Amino acid sequence: MTAGRAVDRVRSALVLLTGVVLFCLVGIPYALACDCMPLSFEEAVEQADMIAEITIVGESGRDSDEWGITYVAAVERVWKGEESREIRFTTAEAIPSCGLGRLPEGKTLLVWASGADGNYSSTWCDIPAETEDDVRAQLTRELGEPADLSDQPMPSVDEPVRGADIGVLLVVAAAGLILLVGVAALVGAVILVRRSARAR
Repeated sequence: MTAGRAVDRVRSALVLLTGVVLFCLVGIPYALACDCMPLSFEEAVEQADMIAEITIVGESGRDSDEWGITYVAAVERVWKGEESREIRFTTAEAIPSCGLGRLPEGKTLLVWASGADGNYSSTWCDIPAETEDDVRAQLTRELGEPADLSDQPMPSVDEPVRGADIGVLLVVAAAGLILLVGVAALVGAVILVRRSARAR
């Protein structure tokens, strides 16, 4: 291999490496970032079906399309919307999908949510881009005193059926079915033997 070819190959490799590094440093953040139109405080208030302070009680399960996690949440205070102590609250676990991320049990947060009849969801796109430092005071000033539900009993979480549990249930059901078929076959065989004996 001539020196010129070696230099060309090294140069090509460096260009390729530089492109990969630039893609990693510049392209990925933009590709993975949550992208939504910023809302003013007034727009966010108008758009939300419920504005409330909630406490996460526990996980209730995942969406069928695996987009989000649904939590059982206790509603502490409500500025706008349904005044129910217990709601199901869904958000994406992935921040790049504009979700609020995984929410640990016991976490209290202010949500700007869409939904109805005890089922709500929210993303970063629902939260106003700019608020006062004390957003709760701002909400109270704009919407009035919130309904305080914190004196009502906390909801409980029904344990979701997990994939492993479903597998165990299927195995038990299959074993039960096989046993039932076996017993039926045994009874049938006994009846045939008795009939044959009588016929003789």
